[in-house]
Amino acid sequence: MRKLWNNWRGSLHKNIKSKPFRDALKDVPNGVDKSDWEWLVKEHFLSDNFKEKSVRNSVNRSKLSMSHCTGSKPIREIIYELGGKDGNPPDVATIFFETRKMDNKLVESETNEKYSKIQEVVQSESSLTNIEVVERCFGPQRKSHVVGFGGGITATELKGGNSSKAALLEKLNATKKENESLKGRLEGLESKYDMLDSKYAQLASAVFDQPSSPSSIEQ
Repeated sequence: MRKLWNNWRGSLHKNIKSKPFRDALKDVPNGVDKSDWEWLVKEHFLSDNFKEKSVRNSVNRSKLSMSHCTGSKPIREIIYELGGKDGNPPDVATIFFETRKMDNKLVESETNEKYSKIQEVVQSESSLTNIEVVERCFGPQRKSHVVGFGGGITATELKGGNSSKAALLEKLNATKKENESLKGRLEGLESKYDMLDSKYAQLASAVFDQPSSPSSIEQ
């Protein structure tokens, strides 16, 4: 709930950036009460505390390395388009590349080095989940944020309890082996049935001096 409030408040703040005070007060967003908007502008957006925090955050963002190049498009939307909508989300290497590429290539050397490391982990240990790959390459992740996945996706959600990729692969392999075993037993039974049917036909031919089968006798 707090995250939703912060995101919504941030979107409202865009309405007053680079605007004179009077114009900001007049530009009331849809769905917001006028008195609430005036309080938000006067007591929050224009407060010294908010201004100091805003400047500090801007400075911190400027120091970030390997920043994404998706603009205002959420990373979770890119994940959805790259297979998430079909229940087959992309791996970390694909997400990292697609959200940081410029002209379909990675420009910064640090970004290229990290991408190579992610690819190596993904290819050498294919059973790892996305969150496990991220923690191998970037260290432990906070509950509220995961490197490379943007806002709205938490470490807890990616870990998903017992539904790790390794566990799912183990179950899949067990099911596959069981199916192969059942298939082998079925083929063995069919072979025995064919052999018995052939012997019965030979016996019937010897006794009745004519070809026969269980089905013809029943009729």
